[in-house]
Amino acid sequence: MRTYDEILSSASDSPPFSNGTEGHGWMENWCYAPCHQPDELAWQRYEDGKRKTPPKLSGCPLLLVALLGKTPVEWIDQREQGKPYPIDRYHCIEVRGPDEGGGSGGGTNPPRPRREPKDMDGLFDRPERRTRMLKQQEMVLV
Repeated sequence: MRTYDEILSSASDSPPFSNGTEGHGWMENWCYAPCHQPDELAWQRYEDGKRKTPPKLSGCPLLLVALLGKTPVEWIDQREQGKPYPIDRYHCIEVRGPDEGGGSGGGTNPPRPRREPKDMDGLFDRPERRTRMLKQQEMVLV
């Protein structure tokens, strides 16, 4: 996941939800139980009483940007696809399930690239890691 500053600089200036009820409904569906990002999982464990000290992490940076009234680009708008509003208004591409890695708290570790054979150079340079973005489907009017 990108850092808070990177997310804030690329977020749109429109607020993601019109009121707190819509925001909490969306977070209940996308953040509280299903998301297994390390920072979100640490807060969930603290709030459930499974962790005694509050985490040093500040929480999910996507939610922090949303609380400032900006919509992160990692949230893909689903209103055109006929999704129920507001629970599925946005699709968060950073949500990790319990088996998709993301650190502590169950699941497997994220995949790691294989090392190059000893005393051999790789055939190609390895690309640096980036956030992959999904492209929204374009509606075609017939």
